[in-house]
Amino acid sequence: MLDIGSWEFLIVIVIALVVIGPKDLPALVRTVSQWIRRARSLAREFQSGLDDMAREAEVDKIAREFEAEIDPGGFARSVKDDIERSIDPGGDIRGAVDFREDVDDSGGPAPEAGDDPAPGAPAAADGDAAGPAKPNS
Repeated sequence: MLDIGSWEFLIVIVIALVVIGPKDLPALVRTVSQWIRRARSLAREFQSGLDDMAREAEVDKIAREFEAEIDPGGFARSVKDDIERSIDPGGDIRGAVDFREDVDDSGGPAPEAGDDPAPGAPAAADGDAAGPAKPNS
């Protein structure tokens, strides 16, 4: 870093003693050491930020290379699309088999249009009729 030999360092100390004086020298050394500590901390933080950015860029680059090696040009997707077009060109089978429309978010069957109970009304238990009660004969 700094190529200061022992003789140069001794000369700097003697000059500091003469110019600043022995009374104020410890305070000056403390202040300078605090500045050096702050500068090292900022340099360490800056280096850490650069390392993080380089690591993220490298991870993104590796992910793109891996994806290109596994499926260059989207070959798997194009094969899947070709098969779907040859088997079901109009999409009729997919529409008849697609169950995602018939399932609500909880995983159960979605209610029919006329089955929505009023808000706040208790849900009917299995076996209970939703309509008016029929007299027993």
